[in-house]
Amino acid sequence: MTWSSYNPIEKMPHIYGEHVKQDGVLIPTTDEVAWQHYRWHRWVYNKFEVAESQGLSCGLVPTEPTEFPVVVKPVFNLMGGSINARVCHNMDDYRAITDPGCFWSPYHFGEHHSIDLILLDGQIMEMFSFRGEKLQFGAFDFWSLNDDETDDELLELIEPWVEEYMDGYTGCLNIEVIGDYIIEAQLRMGDIDRLGDSELLEAIWHLHNHHEWVYSRNEQTPTEFYIAALFAQPNKQFNIDYKLFDYIVGDALVYYQLDDPDMYHTNPPSGNRVALFCDYELDNVIWARNICAAMMKPDIDGKYLQPLEGYVELSI
Repeated sequence: MTWSSYNPIEKMPHIYGEHVKQDGVLIPTTDEVAWQHYRWHRWVYNKFEVAESQGLSCGLVPTEPTEFPVVVKPVFNLMGGSINARVCHNMDDYRAITDPGCFWSPYHFGEHHSIDLILLDGQIMEMFSFRGEKLQFGAFDFWSLNDDETDDELLELIEPWVEEYMDGYTGCLNIEVIGDYIIEAQLRMGDIDRLGDSELLEAIWHLHNHHEWVYSRNEQTPTEFYIAALFAQPNKQFNIDYKLFDYIVGDALVYYQLDDPDMYHTNPPSGNRVALFCDYELDNVIWARNICAAMMKPDIDGKYLQPLEGYVELSI
């Protein structure tokens, strides 16, 4: 499979269809595939090394933190979703952690951004970034595409790190930033596959197969885009009448997905993500999310719904 192991063309056939090729060299789209494929740069999945590369105070569990609060999370996590990540506000919280595969680093304050870069031999060719509207730790209300001014500020922050540590790398690079620090990096796309920009996906295919970047922004390039999530209480399995939901929402969104309950374990302790909604209009994703929330069985606890942007309780 060219797009491995997640295939955005198959997920969004109504948009990408025959516009984006599905043959050719391997293009990693999930972390376990990228880890195996990019052997020279896969060190970036070591979150402890990423923290150290920026001069941050950090250490492996059970070494004592130099300050509080700290974030404790796995050194490696190829499954995503902030699995096993938590905040410790004092030494008592920290001493309760017994996982030897974790490390601590400062709890960063500030806006959370997910940045998708396209690199050619370590040089940044293209960039799209999203700002996350936070809920509980590890969970988000929605992500919104940043404007050019914010992109310029983020590029100034991350470009020196990319130039120093990603020399020779060609492909997609997703970087997450909180405040002024990079918290993690992945050798794959983050969210740009959901933009519905077939020229961008075709250019990514061309980059991997012909080692050149041919994409240029035009009037069709998205300047506004929103990705809204729906979280629910942990330790429960949620179901929905998929055919009815699809009949109501249909093609009204660029993309939506109902998450596989078998993957709930990859979520943060604060809750499980059960669905995702993507569109160029924020009102559209809010509308679809409200319908989905009303249709979910068992009922989603109100504490996961009331803080959401535009939430309205519906009776279905």
